Amino acid sequence: MTTHVVASSPHALFSPSSAHRWMRCAGSVGLESREPDTSSEFADEGTAAHALAALALTNGTDTAAYLGWIITVTHEPAAIANTVTERDFTVDAEMAGHVQVYVDYVRTLGGELAVEQALPIAHITGEIYACGSADAVIVDGDVLTIIDLKYGQGVMVEAKDNPQLQIYALAAMREFDYLGDFNSVRVAIVQPRRQHISEWTYTPAELEAFRPRCADASTRGVLALKYFDKHAEMHEKYLEPGDSQCKFCKAKATCPALAAHVLATVSDDFVDVSQPIAPQLEPTLARTFDNVTLGNLMSATDLIESWCKAVRAKGEAELLAGNAVPGFKLVQGRRGARKWADMTAAEQALKAMRLKVEEMYDLSLISPTTAEKLHKAGAIGPRQWPKLQTLVVQPEGRPSVAPDSDKRPALVVQASADEFDNVAELV
Repeated sequence: MTTHVVASSPHALFSPSSAHRWMRCAGSVGLESREPDTSSEFADEGTAAHALAALALTNGTDTAAYLGWIITVTHEPAAIANTVTERDFTVDAEMAGHVQVYVDYVRTLGGELAVEQALPIAHITGEIYACGSADAVIVDGDVLTIIDLKYGQGVMVEAKDNPQLQIYALAAMREFDYLGDFNSVRVAIVQPRRQHISEWTYTPAELEAFRPRCADASTRGVLALKYFDKHAEMHEKYLEPGDSQCKFCKAKATCPALAAHVLATVSDDFVDVSQPIAPQLEPTLARTFDNVTLGNLMSATDLIESWCKAVRAKGEAELLAGNAVPGFKLVQGRRGARKWADMTAAEQALKAMRLKVEEMYDLSLISPTTAEKLHKAGAIGPRQWPKLQTLVVQPEGRPSVAPDSDKRPALVVQASADEFDNVAELV
């Protein structure tokens, strides 16, 4: 078993990966600066996947060559605990298969490849010595390509108008300008766990038009930081709540602008605050609303739910740290499911009782997903797998609500007459 250690490097204040946030909400950088510098397991898993991709591309191998390897993601000492944190991830068939999709895509493009290319971005954001790291940069004549691996599956990401990739593109144009002029710059996002590859091509002039927008946003972010350092609070003029910028912001639980936005949305659309509710009556909706209002509310629910989740997590963190939160306390949760303290000892004891195999063990057939993993690992051969595939069925997905911007076509729903009760018969 081989262990590969990769360090999760600190980001620039105005990093390309968070440009979608600070370009929309200048105050987010200041508010995030007071939050603990922690990393989620999902983020660390993404770092491990990137390390696997770099190993394969750098060594000219496929990702399957690293099956069973342990990739350890380490972090700098935390500000509070002053300890180095780390997480281990085993390269299994699933991770290897997903990352191989990205590796194959990169290799199909040809040209001169640079892996995990460091790119100075100070000339774009104005932050001294700031750098970004592009997953892959390819130079092929007068065409420059920047490719970004997104290992997460929660949010589908597009290449068009993506500020992170635009910053990388501007930085790469300058970094490799000694090779000559570029006529086009292609940016691509490979998101294998969503079966999603997105590409877009810019002219150098289009990217240069983006530069002042980025510079203006970072300048505004610096002003917000200075205000925050001076007053220990953020002025509302620097805060702009929204789905994109708030989704992964570490400060959303304590952001005053987001809290005000959520409360205003709820109160404006549900309760007519100008009409006081009699104390002896149960609170009810003070007015009805049409589907236009309903649509406005639905568009806000993701942001509101995300805020609620962040507030709960912040409250729990404060209580676990021993800090009082008025009106709330920590209690013992429901006990977990019973389990054997020693599986081997329990198994031996049951065998001594002469129980039958079917009495001792819960046996169930593996799922198609597990079978596919065995196929990728070689346990199920290439001739055997097609036979299993003929036995797999996959039900159609149930209708679900999505915004108009979703790329999937809208379902046409037509109710038939027999779906309705005969009103005359009910009268």
